[in-house]
Amino acid sequence: MARKANGQGHTYKVGSSYRTVISQRGTVVTAMAKTAQQSKSLAKAKLMKLSHDHSLIPGNSKLMLGEFLLTWLDETHQHHIAFSTYRRYRSLAIHHINPFLGHLELRKLNSQMITDLLVHMRSGGQSVRSLQQARALLAVALNEAENTNLISVNPVKKVRNPQGVGRTLTPLKIDEVKKLLRVNKGTYFSARLHIALICGLRQGEALGLRWQDIDFDSGTLTVSSQIQKVKGIPTFTRLKTVRSNRTLSLTKETLESLEFHKQLVGKWKASCAEKWVDLDLVFPSFDGNPRSSHTDYNDWQRALKLCGIAPHRLHDARHTAATLMYTQGIGVEVISRALGHSSSAITSRIYVHSSQEPLILAASKLNELLLK
Repeated sequence: MARKANGQGHTYKVGSSYRTVISQRGTVVTAMAKTAQQSKSLAKAKLMKLSHDHSLIPGNSKLMLGEFLLTWLDETHQHHIAFSTYRRYRSLAIHHINPFLGHLELRKLNSQMITDLLVHMRSGGQSVRSLQQARALLAVALNEAENTNLISVNPVKKVRNPQGVGRTLTPLKIDEVKKLLRVNKGTYFSARLHIALICGLRQGEALGLRWQDIDFDSGTLTVSSQIQKVKGIPTFTRLKTVRSNRTLSLTKETLESLEFHKQLVGKWKASCAEKWVDLDLVFPSFDGNPRSSHTDYNDWQRALKLCGIAPHRLHDARHTAATLMYTQGIGVEVISRALGHSSSAITSRIYVHSSQEPLILAASKLNELLLK
C-alpha cells in the first residue's frame, strides 16, 4: 500500500484489526483498532496529544519509563487485552516495575537494568509466573516505544525469559471423571461438569456461555465470549486470545446433560416470573444473573467431596479434558484448538511433557519388541 503525504499516514490490516502509522516532522505514532476508521482517529488523537505534550515527543531525554508505561497501558494497551490482564499488568507496573525502574529515562534503559529488576522481584519472593508477566509487559510496551522512535532498540529482546519449576499438573483419573459424571447425573451441576471435564472450557468461558452458543441439531458449542469482573461487576468480555474463539463438537452424553439442564433453567425462569434477568446464560444464578465464580468453585469442591475425591483446582478440570484427549491419541494441534490455546506449542509444553501415559505405552511397545 502506497504511503500518503507526511502527516496523513497509512492504514493496513493486521490480523482482524487495523493499524495506522502517521509520521510528521520526525514524530511517528501508531494505533490499532477493530476498524480502519477507528485506527485513523486514534492515531490522529495521539499525534495531537504529542504536539501539546512535549514530555512525550520522541527524542525527549526527560521521558521516564514510569510515565510512559502507565500512559501507554491506560490509554492504549488496555483496549486490546482482557480486563483481568490489564488489572494484573497495572499492578505489576505500580508495585514492582516503576518503584525499581520508573525513575529512569526511557532511552537509557538497557537489558541489564531489566534483568536486575527480575532478580530483585525473585529475591522478594515473587513467583516465576510474575517475573514472566513483568518481562512480557515490558517487552510489549518497549516494542511500542521502539515502533514510535522513542527508543532505538527494545532492550527486553536480550533479556532471558525467567524459568523455574512449573506447577505439577494434577488432572483427575478417568475413573474419577466417570464417578463425578455418574453421581451428579440429573442435577444442576451435571452439565457444568461436562463443560469443564469433557469440553475443557475455562471458568469465565463456562459462566459466560449462552444458549445461543449451543446448536443441539448439529451437536456443537461455540465459545465466543466470557464473563469477568470489571470493577467488581460481572461483564461479558472478549476471550483471552483470538484462537480462544472456537467451535466444539459435543458428545452424546454432554448434549443430553445440557438438554436436561435447559429444562431446569426454564423452571427457574418460570418461578421467578418478571423478576428473572434474562441474559440467556447456560449457568445463571437462581434469578438469571451471572453465577458467582466463588459459588461455582464451591460447587466443584462439593462435587469432589461427595465422590470421595481429593480437592483439586477447578482449572484442573481443564487439564483433565486435555489429558483425556492426549492419552486417547488425539493430536496436539487438535487439543490446542479445542482448548483455545494461542499456539500448539503451549499445549505441547503443558501436556506432552507432563503426561506419563504415552511414555508408559512406548516402553510397553519396546518391551514387546525386545521379547519377540
